[in-house]
Amino acid sequence: MDSKYLQTWDPPIPTSPRKKSEIPIIHVIGLVGAGKSTFIQKYFPNLPIFDIKDIYQTNNFTPQDLHNNPASYLQFQSALDYAFTQFYQNLKEKNMPIGIVESSGINKGLNEILKKFFVYRIWITPDLRRIKENKITEKQPYAKNLNDHMLSLHKYKKIIYNTEFNFKTYDFSKRLPPIIKKFFNLREN
Repeated sequence: MDSKYLQTWDPPIPTSPRKKSEIPIIHVIGLVGAGKSTFIQKYFPNLPIFDIKDIYQTNNFTPQDLHNNPASYLQFQSALDYAFTQFYQNLKEKNMPIGIVESSGINKGLNEILKKFFVYRIWITPDLRRIKENKITEKQPYAKNLNDHMLSLHKYKKIIYNTEFNFKTYDFSKRLPPIIKKFFNLREN
């Protein structure tokens, strides 16, 4: 699954949101089917979400289509740039305090865009007892290959993130910094 269009690292996360962007971004990353959307719905029910899956679906792409295919990648990147610019502009116009981005975390194009912003990355670790892999791969045939690739990268610490949320323990691996924690819907259900 090696490809010049997939990225496994980013430079260090900046410490001050004012250095990079007016509006911070929480980037929720993880395997296909890990529960990223569930996590976002629980903790950020009223915040705007940029889901890279929408770009794939709107333009009839799969991650496999971008694998070493320059023409498809350029078309995808153009759609991604446009959609993210619109998303961020909407955050500014609506005076939103933060934006949420959902992706695997290894799309080079999206990671390049996010370098301009203060980004806090959260890796979602699924509760493997609850995942039905057949259901996931039925809906998203590319999921098995992508997940295997991502698990390999994760094992060797090639995916950079600030903290991890584990669905099995329903807890974070590190305390959230106040600048990020204040945006979470942390009331008990």
